[in-house]
Amino acid sequence: MDGTRLERLTEQQRTCLRLVYSHLTSKEISPLLGIEPGSVDQHIKAAMRVLGVGDRRTAARILAEAEGREPAQPLVYQPSDIAPRPEPFTFERSIGSGAQASYKASGEVVREERQRFHLVSPGGAPTLPLPIGGTRPGDLNWLARLAWIFGIAIGVALAFGALVSAVEALARLTRG
Repeated sequence: MDGTRLERLTEQQRTCLRLVYSHLTSKEISPLLGIEPGSVDQHIKAAMRVLGVGDRRTAARILAEAEGREPAQPLVYQPSDIAPRPEPFTFERSIGSGAQASYKASGEVVREERQRFHLVSPGGAPTLPLPIGGTRPGDLNWLARLAWIFGIAIGVALAFGALVSAVEALARLTRG
């Protein structure tokens, strides 16, 4: 790489390229430098034009090699279909409280010092779609969700009918 090209980079462009070399995005770089993400992109694009490269990672690598920096660790993403799925469970408050209790869940230890909890697998007793009794709306199966939707729709229809009846009754009272 021609050394004069590297000398033409501004300090802001160099700083942005160093952070790109550390695998940061423009949105992650902007708060560090106190500028907008669009400004970060503009600094990086200007640096790419000066260096004559087509992508930001190459520009960052060229600057890092010129500065004698160690090679960055490549990004390695684990696909979600390979990642282990956690075992489903919820915490429910037990009757006792006080001393520290520990339970193993998915290979990890959960500790609470103030209250004891015990694990409850979802799908046991009928649950409400509200955070009552240690359940969450996400714990419902599709049939229970459909039943709740139907029940809420019926309740809304009855409430609307009562409201219309009340308004009609008031209208009759004021006329008569």
